[in-house]
Amino acid sequence: MPQDHVDAFTGGVRPDGLKNKSDIKVLVCFLLSHCSQPLTQKDLTDIFLEWGLANYFEAADAISSLLRHENVTEQPEDGALTITDKGKFIADTLYDGLPVTVREKSLEAIEQLLTRKHINKYNKTRIEACDKGYTVTCTVNDGTMDTMSVKVYVPTFNYATFVRDRFLQDPETLYRAVMAQLTDTPEIAPKPMRQP
Repeated sequence: MPQDHVDAFTGGVRPDGLKNKSDIKVLVCFLLSHCSQPLTQKDLTDIFLEWGLANYFEAADAISSLLRHENVTEQPEDGALTITDKGKFIADTLYDGLPVTVREKSLEAIEQLLTRKHINKYNKTRIEACDKGYTVTCTVNDGTMDTMSVKVYVPTFNYATFVRDRFLQDPETLYRAVMAQLTDTPEIAPKPMRQP
């Protein structure tokens, strides 16, 4: 099928994104066959949406179709998708036909998703309402125990979610900054952030 054939909704799709249903299925198969950790339907549709690789509804429809045709199976306990031999064949034989930019972005998207999942698995946040605003508790965990917990007050819920999101982007930076200050070891402090 030629690359310029459009048979899918394109709302939310970047100009270099996928605009035909077959290509979307191929990319789903490739991502599942080359990812080192299990992915769910939500993981995949979030990637497609966030990176503008394909329309959200078309991606969800592609996954459903792959499940119906047994190219992919879904684990009932956690929703993890598993690629079958039929799906691997699709990925291996047709992936090269996808645009290079889509292939590169999809691999970068998977890497970022797995990093975010790892951070969220071991590092926790909690937002609680208090008398005059909110407190945000940020906890760093090394996989075996909590190594640091910081609780800060902020005046609004929007600010609380901003603090939570910034912490979850890079919990190591907060940990290193606090430890450098508390232990008087500036050599472990993170490098100063660049100003825009």
